Amino acid sequence: MDLGLSGLQAIVIGGSAGIGSAVVKALAAEGCSVAFSGRNEARIADTVAAAREVAADSSTEVDGHRLDISDRHVLEAWFASFSRIDIVVTCVSALSADWNAAISSDIKGTINVIEVAEPFVSKSPFGAITYVGSKASSFATPGFEAYGAAKAAMAHYLKSVAVRLTPLGVRVNVVSPGDTYAVGGFWDHIKNNAPAVYDATIAANPMKRLATPEEVAAATVFLSSPASSFVSGANWYVDGGATAHIQF
Repeated sequence: MDLGLSGLQAIVIGGSAGIGSAVVKALAAEGCSVAFSGRNEARIADTVAAAREVAADSSTEVDGHRLDISDRHVLEAWFASFSRIDIVVTCVSALSADWNAAISSDIKGTINVIEVAEPFVSKSPFGAITYVGSKASSFATPGFEAYGAAKAAMAHYLKSVAVRLTPLGVRVNVVSPGDTYAVGGFWDHIKNNAPAVYDATIAANPMKRLATPEEVAAATVFLSSPASSFVSGANWYVDGGATAHIQF
């Protein structure tokens, strides 16, 4: 299937590692030029190199930038440096039990990005905003209440943004991954330091494994692409069937 991404310009927030890095590479492989933000220079460089290697052709541009999305002026200047922006994907997450971190990163940071992105994607005939959230937004997360609550707040917020922006031609959607294994990530840490917890999580998943960043990225890229042109206001779970409840 041709996703219709060739020649488009995407911005990925939090694209230097894990799911975000996989999204950058998947977009580039479809011929979509990508600029992404991250916090670690070495990881940014690694993702740029990997994405350029799989890029559809020489016209597919990939660039990484180290910036703080809590700085509204810096974010606005970065967005304004592009002649066009068709797609914005935000993958920022504190993945923390700390309320200050969750509110600052997951909530305030994401809202900053969405508000800055709106006037840019509104000019595109393919305008799309996709937020990578979590299945944790829909059930209790003892010990990580701040994380689950922040993700739930953002799922609600993005639904409201979708209702407002869809009539203006901008599709807004959420992807809610289940437990996802990435080298150096949260579940890699659990595997190495709490193997019983890791094994129990594997056993509890109907597919008897965790998601890969590439699997989450595939859903994210499709949902962000013109091939998904009649989908807006959705919250797609990519969790291997782990959530048994009805998702409203």
